[in-house]
Order: sequence, then C-alpha cells, then structure tokens
Amino acid sequence: MLALGLVVAASAMAQPVYNGLDDPFYDNARDNDEWPGVRLGLGVGASVYDGPDLLVGQAAFQDDIVATNLGVTAEVTFPLSAPLYGRLQGGLLNIGADSNRPDLDFASDNPFLTSEVILAEANLLYYFNNPRRGLAPYVFTGLSGLFATGDASPGVETTALAIPVGLGLEYGISDNVSLYGEASYRFGITEVGTERFAAAFGPDPNGYCKEDGPNYDPHECEKLGEEPNPEPPVDGGNSSFDTRFNSALIGGGLRLGFGGGGRAPIPPPVVLPPVVVPPPVAPPPPPAPLVCDLVELNSVYFDYGTGSLDRRARALLDENVELLLDNSACCVFIDGYTDTAEGDSFGMGLAGRRAQAVYDYYLSRGVNSTRLQVRNRGTAVPTCDKEDPGPGCERNRRVESLPVDCERFEFLLENPSYDPY
Repeated sequence: MLALGLVVAASAMAQPVYNGLDDPFYDNARDNDEWPGVRLGLGVGASVYDGPDLLVGQAAFQDDIVATNLGVTAEVTFPLSAPLYGRLQGGLLNIGADSNRPDLDFASDNPFLTSEVILAEANLLYYFNNPRRGLAPYVFTGLSGLFATGDASPGVETTALAIPVGLGLEYGISDNVSLYGEASYRFGITEVGTERFAAAFGPDPNGYCKEDGPNYDPHECEKLGEEPNPEPPVDGGNSSFDTRFNSALIGGGLRLGFGGGGRAPIPPPVVLPPVVVPPPVAPPPPPAPLVCDLVELNSVYFDYGTGSLDRRARALLDENVELLLDNSACCVFIDGYTDTAEGDSFGMGLAGRRAQAVYDYYLSRGVNSTRLQVRNRGTAVPTCDKEDPGPGCERNRRVESLPVDCERFEFLLENPSYDPY
C-alpha cells in the first residue's frame, strides 16, 4: 500500500508530455471532449488464488497456497468527470481449475480453488494522463463479487466480496483504440469458510454429537454409540483457522472507444487590424436658453359677486392660450381680485375662485400645469371712481395673467419675498 501511494503521488506531480514537448493543450483537456468517451474492453491474463487450501476443517490441517489459472474479462468504462472514469467489469476466473487436487479430500471444501469463479465488479478509475496522448497510468478501486461455480461443503459459502486495489497502464494507438495492462489485488472482506472440530473426522462426521453444532441430533448420536461433545476442540480452540481468501488478477487487453473528440487543433493566429483613433471632435455648443418674449396677456373681468367666465372672457383667454403655446419659455402667475364692495360681502375667497376658473380654462386648452401658478390677491386697489357703472367697480373684479420667464418663475416660487408683482 505504501508503494502504491508513492506511485500515485509521483504520477500526480509528473508533467504530461506529448512527442517530447510540453503540451500547451493539457490544461484545457480536462474541460473539453478531448478525453475518451465510453469504451468497451476485453482482457485476458492470470487469475491468482491466494489463501487457505481448506475452507472447512481445523487449523492444524490448513495450509496457505497460491494457485494460478487463466482469467478473461469484459468491461465498459465511461467518463464521470475527466480524468475520473467509472467501470463495470465481469469475467470468468480460475479457468482450468483442478477439481481433483491431491491436497483436498473433497473439491467442495474450497470451490473457489477447485472450480471456475465468476467476477462481477464496479470500479472508479483515475487517470494521470490522457490515454490519447500516449502512455497513461491509472489507479482504481471499488467492490468485487466472486461467485464460485462448484458445489460447496456444509458451512462453506460460494459467494465472496472483496475490495480491489490496482494499477494500470494504457496506451492509445489511435483516438478510439488503446491497449492496456493492469495488476490488481482483491482483499476478501467476507467469511467463506467454517472451522470444524476433531470430532467431525471421527465416528461422527456429520456432527450429530456436537451439542452446539447445527446438526446436533441425540438419536443419531446414540446410534453411533458416542457421547455428546466427546472430545475438546483440536488445538485447544486455536483461532488461527482462516475463513476468507484473497485473489489477484494480472493481465491486459484492448479497449475500443465511442464518443469524445480528437486532439484539439492549433488555432490559426488572429491578426487584428490596426486601431485607428479618430481625431477628437469638439462638442456642439449648448443651445441658447429660452427667454420669454411676452410682455402682457389679456385680463378678464367678472360680474358682481360671481366667479364664472362669460363668453367675452373666454375669447380673451383663448388669445392668451395661443400666445402661451407659441412661447414655451413663458410661465404665468394667475392673480385674482375683488372690488371693495365684494371683499366686504364675500371675502377673499371670491378672488381665489376667479383665479382658479382661469387656471382650469388654461389647462383645458393644453397649457401645462407646471407653467401656471394661482394667487389670491384679495381686494384690488385703487378704489373705483364714480364713472364705473353698476354696483362696485368692474375693473377691480378681474383676473390678471402675468407672463414671466420660467426660470424666474421657479425662483419666485421658491422665494416669495422677492416677488415684485
């Protein structure tokens, strides 16, 4: 395991090369389709059994052996996230196994040694280089299932689980064809054998007299003329009996790829046209500010005590609207007045209603409300002379429209103390 760790670390630090030169595309290879896609593989090699010869019996008669026979495998590998791949592998191991081994009384005492074994395995493979670039080392591990095809003695299993740990080397001979070789060792993780006591080899081979055994039968034991548990276990209960085994697989084969792109082509150099900086262009001068050219607008007059616009007043206001629409720089203060008699009878509210009536008329004819401001001026001065007919003073019952430049209009709204009107 220490040697495996050193190999992994050394491979991780190695800089991949291509045709003897540093490959400028290696950094991008993990993120594009340059790595191989799904591949099918066939392999052949040596299947090695490494463990006890007996999987049933007692420790005193058990020996460790290594037996090698033929093994063939088939696999499918698929990319997870290059350079990490998954692999499903199946195979037939221990081909040509001897079921008449002289060291075993019964072949069923170890079917993993004396019969062919089916392999079913799932792996994770990690490549240290792209197989399409030449030699590519990889490591793998996963979970193995081993299934013996021969008969088994009582207490002996025909299924074993193992953890495979392996090293491999792959060489791409074209984009989708490669050769590989690998060696792996599978550490058994399940118990497949059982220890028997000396009584099992005496007059009671079936264990009828073993009280804590699975075949204990006092009637059969009585027929044998034996006493239950007549002898203590051989070796005084020695626990060195091995109930599992390990295995190895060494071989190689061929992989055929499907999908994945070839080696990324070197892009042609990009020639950019020279950058032409246009001469600076002076910005156009700012437009001259708009100035209100209106000096005065028509005033309108009201009957005593009313705030309604008559026909004559609306005609005068229509003239004002035409001028205002033609002079967008003009804003208007709308000042409403009453005469003295009205002020005494109706109060200042009447002056405000008159100004509001004019304001509403301007809005109805399309003048923007931001250009208008209503002001209630109350009682007008001077008082009327005696020549003004009717009650009160008609020239004081009026609404004035005072044009002013809109910039000054805004200033006067914010600073009413500067109002010169």
